[in-house]
Amino acid sequence: MKKDEHMASRSKQSKKGKKSSVPNQQELLKRIGAKIRAERKRLGLSLEALAKKVGISKMTLHRIETGATAPSIVNLAEISFHLKKPIESLIKEGEPKVVVIREKELNGIMDPESGIKILAPRGLISDRITITSAELDTGLVIHPHTNKGFEWAYLTKGRAVVTVGNKKYELRAGDSIFYDAHFPHSIEIKQKIHYIGLFLSDG
Repeated sequence: MKKDEHMASRSKQSKKGKKSSVPNQQELLKRIGAKIRAERKRLGLSLEALAKKVGISKMTLHRIETGATAPSIVNLAEISFHLKKPIESLIKEGEPKVVVIREKELNGIMDPESGIKILAPRGLISDRITITSAELDTGLVIHPHTNKGFEWAYLTKGRAVVTVGNKKYELRAGDSIFYDAHFPHSIEIKQKIHYIGLFLSDG
């Protein structure tokens, strides 16, 4: 056999015998599930207890932990929140972090009464941050209330009056507002609005 033919033969054998270092989807799901199970046990939570906090069945959580099913981004965000771990620590495998939330999933975490849609559930960016969006109709009044954290909102259209403490702030499309939500605050919609909001909880 000629030298170049011998080298080509060895190269083919080497490629054939070499296993891919890129894990397939099933392996990734098993690794994510194992991390969830390890963190759950570290916190002393039973399968049933964590499932109840997340709002899923015990069987569903078991299937996630064993890699039998892929968790939705919403469930993964809730799991990471209750495990007090960022999502990245559960899914990181040496590759860039990319999370795509499809419209169907976003619609699944909308409050039908208020119309508020959660664009980024807590735990996705940080366990303290939630990003929301909504359209609120003219005449709607959200009465004074408080939240444990800070709020920011940007109006893309419409007009509203936001009251924080005893002071009123009129907002129009293109305006934004940031305030301490520990103080009583209310909203009155003067003209149908669309906004994007961010809530930073105390932790």
